[in-house]
Amino acid sequence: MAQVGAPAVGELLADRYRLDEHINDDSTGRQVWRGTDVLLARPVTVVLRTPGGEEAQEMLTAAVAASRVNHAHIVGVYDAVDEGDRAYIVREWVEGRSLRDIVIHSPLDANHAISLTLAVAEAVAAVHASGVAHGNVHPGTVLLSDDDRVVLSDPRGGAAATQTGDVRAIGATLYCALTGLWPREVPGPAILPDAGRDDSGRILPAAEAKPGVPGYLDRLTTELLDPSESPPTAAELVDELSRLEGTEGTGALEFVTEPDSSPEGTVSRPVGKRFAYGIAGMVVVALLALLVVTKLLPDGEPAGGNPGGVVADPSSSAKTTAAQELQLSGDKVKLIKPNSENEQQGDIPKTVDGDPKTSWHTNWYTKPNFGNIPESQPGMGLLIDLGEEREITQVIVHLGQTGSEISLRAGTDVSDTKGIIDDFTTLDGPKVNDKATVRFAPDPGTKTRYLMVWIGKLGPKGDGTFQATVQEITVYAN
Repeated sequence: MAQVGAPAVGELLADRYRLDEHINDDSTGRQVWRGTDVLLARPVTVVLRTPGGEEAQEMLTAAVAASRVNHAHIVGVYDAVDEGDRAYIVREWVEGRSLRDIVIHSPLDANHAISLTLAVAEAVAAVHASGVAHGNVHPGTVLLSDDDRVVLSDPRGGAAATQTGDVRAIGATLYCALTGLWPREVPGPAILPDAGRDDSGRILPAAEAKPGVPGYLDRLTTELLDPSESPPTAAELVDELSRLEGTEGTGALEFVTEPDSSPEGTVSRPVGKRFAYGIAGMVVVALLALLVVTKLLPDGEPAGGNPGGVVADPSSSAKTTAAQELQLSGDKVKLIKPNSENEQQGDIPKTVDGDPKTSWHTNWYTKPNFGNIPESQPGMGLLIDLGEEREITQVIVHLGQTGSEISLRAGTDVSDTKGIIDDFTTLDGPKVNDKATVRFAPDPGTKTRYLMVWIGKLGPKGDGTFQATVQEITVYAN
């Protein structure tokens, strides 16, 4: 059995976890080691605390809760052991660097900061959906792997951890990613320089701390860190960051569309002052640009140099701004499986039930191409009957892990499920999901009654097998 006392290189914990190298100590004095699971021959991280027993219960409880959350942006937890004199958790080893070690040298640009923070927010939203708080969100627990994954590690939980505190910490992490500075009101790495203050003692806005930070991110971080503002939930923050992702270089009116899925007679939660300001500013810029272009063009020549004088149907623009989230029914979703009769069926309605805590997953296979399905018919799909023909504006697919190859398809004839593979056309994709959310944007004016989320290849589970997990499919249409 493992010896009790000071850990040493080469020591074997629980008869299977070998300590290979002491990496560092975290802010609570826990030792972080690189190790090896000698039974499965894979690298692991061992977080060791002395003493164990009652004083380690918070750490162990948080680890057990995290082990139940299967998410692409959360570090996998393999084991939690209490030996009395010491306790330790064993988790996935991530080859790469922490955000803390990156920003201490140079902050991130806006696009990378948004993408990274979106991944963190998705991870936290998944934790919150399980009914607990993470309690340890900061640049030291945000890891960027060498294979371009963003993962959140080391939940702390406990009575002091709250979901509101997690969202504030996401805002502080975004602030830090943009500026390289850390707001001390939020627990975090002591090694990072403190955010500056104005004359009243408030944190300097990100754009003042680091010139060049876009205004919409300056307003977003300010609101998230303002104790007088009620923060959004982590899931709501995911939606807002998703809309901001890819802002740099996009059209001026990119964010004007705000699908309204609130039931009649209810008031939806405001998206926040930052979006009110941002949208108003973008509308003004777009109108000014339109006036300038109109002034410069010869009389009678439409903008864009349309030599035929063809004017777009104004109703199409109105329809775009009216796009709504469709309420999908579980009995209208079916699995299309060309050559695999032995697949999961009962959980398919969970892909459209509006609950991110539920999901459907394929069986696991030894190969990403579903193992025994011939290459002539690779993959399987989730076929959705919208009930009537609709103009599709966007489809969002939330997956439980990365690495799957998916595409969005559409067709009219669903009588021959085998023939769907050839008869359905691809609207967008295929895309390999490098984060948990994949967005499809069909060409404007695309109309269909039948949509299919097609899974061409499966993502790795981390144990040598492959699987795809679909948590939710959201369809926006006119």
